[in-house]
Amino acid sequence: MTHTRRIELHETDRVPWLGLILGWGAMLPFALCSAGAWLLDTQIADAARAAAHLWGGALLLFFSGVRRGLSFRTKGGPTMSQMLTFAGLFCIGLTVLLVPVSWGLGLITLTFAALAVADVHAAQHGEAPLYFTRLRPWQMTFATAAVALCWAAGNA
Repeated sequence: MTHTRRIELHETDRVPWLGLILGWGAMLPFALCSAGAWLLDTQIADAARAAAHLWGGALLLFFSGVRRGLSFRTKGGPTMSQMLTFAGLFCIGLTVLLVPVSWGLGLITLTFAALAVADVHAAQHGEAPLYFTRLRPWQMTFATAAVALCWAAGNA
């Protein structure tokens, strides 16, 4: 017996409270790490940079899972763009966790900058929540800047 389900979705570009709390909450560690990387002694600064490295890699793996999860609800099934983004984020996240901190922070910075643009495009094409058009540019720009500051602190 085959079962079917019809899903009708109505959404706005208004960012839900939970999206604000979880979205921005995940960025706070980067702010703390970048401050620690610049303002604290060398040993603690190195630990702050390592924490940003691990957190960034973990978030990229999480974002990969989010993109794959969204693809299950895309009208007409997963798109090539969703699958490439899912696989790309997964590979980048795994790579970040396997390379030295300085390289990983650089890769995280570049990937977050790309997501600031890519997630808006995905939302406009029905491949991500519509509110990503408002949340992601600010959220990912903030994260990009904070991680770039962590990277710069180790290369200053």
